[in-house]
Amino acid sequence: MGTPTEVEMAERAENGIGRQLRVVIADDSVVIRDRLKALLSEVEPVEVVGEARDAPETIAALERDGADVLLLDLFMPGGGGIRVLERLRSMDDRPVVIIHTNFPEPEYMKACRRLGAEHFLDKSDDPAALTNLLRTLSER
Repeated sequence: MGTPTEVEMAERAENGIGRQLRVVIADDSVVIRDRLKALLSEVEPVEVVGEARDAPETIAALERDGADVLLLDLFMPGGGGIRVLERLRSMDDRPVVIIHTNFPEPEYMKACRRLGAEHFLDKSDDPAALTNLLRTLSER
């Protein structure tokens, strides 16, 4: 898609749309990844630039594709979200991390926040929580 032109950026501002957000989706379930891609395809100004099914693929996708936002499952093969969060601590151009999990227990949330995750969402919540959060992030 490329970098938006000044005209496109002005049109977005005029229409109340924030800056383009490049998102990587990391989840071991292809069904969940496909649902998230479909949901996010309807959200301006989000562009899904990569996806991954485990921790090593997530790191590779971030290094290859870059991202403004990482939508990260907590439990995946290869170390899961915790391993990814630990690796992100050493990255210079770190994305905003949204943990998206079926395990919303407070101890997991505290551990993820300690490791730098900015947001923590339960997968069973209304999808509008995710789309509204992404729209808010685009306005920063």
